[in-house]
Amino acid sequence: MATNDFQPFAVGAGANVLSQADWLALAALAAGFSSGVAPSAACNKAWRQSSIMASVLGQFIANGSGNNSVDDGTTATLLANLSLAISNMGIGRVLRTSVYGRFPSTGGPGVSINGAAPSATGAGAFTSQASTRLHQIFVAGGGAGGGGAAATSSSQMAGGGGGSSGSIFQSIPVAGPFSAVPITIGAGGAGGVAGANNGSPGGTSSFGSLISCPGGAPGGAGVANAGGTNAGGAPSAPTGTLPAYLAYTGNPGCPGFSSFSANLAVGGGGGPSPFGAPAAWNSGGVSSPGQSANQWNAGGGGAAAVASTAAQAGGAGASGVIIIVEYA
Repeated sequence: MATNDFQPFAVGAGANVLSQADWLALAALAAGFSSGVAPSAACNKAWRQSSIMASVLGQFIANGSGNNSVDDGTTATLLANLSLAISNMGIGRVLRTSVYGRFPSTGGPGVSINGAAPSATGAGAFTSQASTRLHQIFVAGGGAGGGGAAATSSSQMAGGGGGSSGSIFQSIPVAGPFSAVPITIGAGGAGGVAGANNGSPGGTSSFGSLISCPGGAPGGAGVANAGGTNAGGAPSAPTGTLPAYLAYTGNPGCPGFSSFSANLAVGGGGGPSPFGAPAAWNSGGVSSPGQSANQWNAGGGGAAAVASTAAQAGGAGASGVIIIVEYA
């Protein structure tokens, strides 16, 4: 904890200082002490009034900036720290940021930054720090998988739809405290297996019973035909009992489509995430599986199959994430 060198003077029990009434009636209060012997109780009162405010200001600087208030005869550092303390006054300085989620590119083991480590499925628990005054909580569901594409004949094409991103909820700053609140991270949905198969939905992320963010809806199957479109998945809405700064359903995946006359099959792109670009459109005159999402919360891309090719698999969606910022 930061220290404060500026201490109040004459604050002990029975200190030799004028009463407040006598101080207010003192003639020297207006003109200052004149030549001669000044009463010690009056001098002590003057020094106490100035020193106690200096001490309060020094403690404010130490508490608000996190830096020591040092009496070294200079003002530059104190002024800089005072500016920092004032800038931190809004909702307080950040004490800790906890991130719960799985590695977006692999969907593998859970990872946490400054929080209780989640399990291999992305689960964990959150407890506030003792000094935390406010929390801001961000929850995002897992992205859905893109649709697969059917095997095609010489007169057919197929394009799977992209999976939607998961829903998102961000609270306004809330007080807490929170103790061992269960953390669940929604898994990314699997891409549709090779063939005319839908992707899988994304998993639900939740902060106890206070916030729940469903995962994205899956991309539709790419059916072999002579041309046409295939819609991507529609997102779901979040729910929460905490006051919301943002509650968003997520972004739909893009439709896949095909055009036999142009020898073109397109797998729809996945629904985008606030963390970055989703799985891209899968297009061109070649067959290929859908791209997997590599950003938390994003949907996977749909597969594409041009004429006379084998079935293709859809891309996987990315897992959800929970981010909790604690403020002093």
